[in-house]
Amino acid sequence: MYGVEKAHCNAAIKAIITAFYALSNSTIEEALRPIFAYGKSDTLGMDAMPEITIIEQLKRYDAMSIIVTEETSPKASIFNESGDSRRYRTVFISDPTDRSVCFNSFLQSIKNKKLKVADILMDPETRMKWESLYGKPAEITGSASAISCVRRGIPIFSLIVNYITCQLFVACAAGNYAIALPKQLTKIDLDYITKGGGEKLIFRDIDYQSPTAMKKFVTFMGKSGYRENFLDSRLIDEKDLSDLLHYHLPGGPLRILYLSTFQPDDDPIGFILANGEKITEWIHWLPFVRFAQKENDQSELALKLYEVYQDRPWTKDGVLMSTPPAYSIFRKASNDSRMVIDVNRFADFSNPSKIRSTLLIAPRNNHWATRVVNQFGYRPIEILTE
Repeated sequence: MYGVEKAHCNAAIKAIITAFYALSNSTIEEALRPIFAYGKSDTLGMDAMPEITIIEQLKRYDAMSIIVTEETSPKASIFNESGDSRRYRTVFISDPTDRSVCFNSFLQSIKNKKLKVADILMDPETRMKWESLYGKPAEITGSASAISCVRRGIPIFSLIVNYITCQLFVACAAGNYAIALPKQLTKIDLDYITKGGGEKLIFRDIDYQSPTAMKKFVTFMGKSGYRENFLDSRLIDEKDLSDLLHYHLPGGPLRILYLSTFQPDDDPIGFILANGEKITEWIHWLPFVRFAQKENDQSELALKLYEVYQDRPWTKDGVLMSTPPAYSIFRKASNDSRMVIDVNRFADFSNPSKIRSTLLIAPRNNHWATRVVNQFGYRPIEILTE
């Protein structure tokens, strides 16, 4: 990684780990307490504590950076007016607490609210209880916090902390890693992770001789409008939906790990989909796509990304769920067929976290996925490298 990118990554690692321990060291009562003075009317301590900590830490590192969360709305005037998003300053995009509804319900079920959140997370039975309620494996289905960085229009790294398994997942030019977090706040940086502190995160091929495996997928269908958006993508016939949809209420950032070796080998997933969801759900996948390594050939990239769109797209809260190229935040870089994220478009939204897209990610050897997206003319997204 370039020196400045490594510095950005280390600052974000510090921010997300500090936020995790701030939540862990609070009592369950504090985590569940409504915070009426911050965020939305339903914001709880478990939402506010990580977000406030992440913003404070990142601003301390770079006061000129832009931080996008659901609660933080940068002013449109701060966005680049030159028309060249690659000249734009650093943007951090964060989902401070994903699957907060599930995590809230889980903590509510604990009788002794005076216990620390850490007491629950370190309990060996927590994983089993979580998986029985919200799906397994917990490495993928857990509640999580995430930070990604976009520099000069390029997503350069992603960090995800899984609350339930107490793990940090890292995707960057130095590699993709998983690391177990210690019980107490400890200095962890990229050097520590890459020089033995973390384990390589591997993404497997799909069995291309199994049509069912290639079509099996995970996406969010839990609210109105999402099923309609998915069906209009024409990826899967409605009659086959119940057989091929592996899980309909997944989290956002950790969904990418369904394509990794954390997903059981005997139950492979053919693709994941961002089903017209907000950018804070899927932006964290992009560095994994850029740097994911195959299980049997770590010199070859493992994943491919497509943008799905429709002639008459659905909307959610007035925002397009499936964006055609003319409205997409992905645009071709100058004199290059590869893409950058056009951060200038962020200025068109009262809060850039409301940006939505329908994105498909699959193993590179998923020939069915390649055929079906080409059949409908959906465009491949290959992110520009420096």
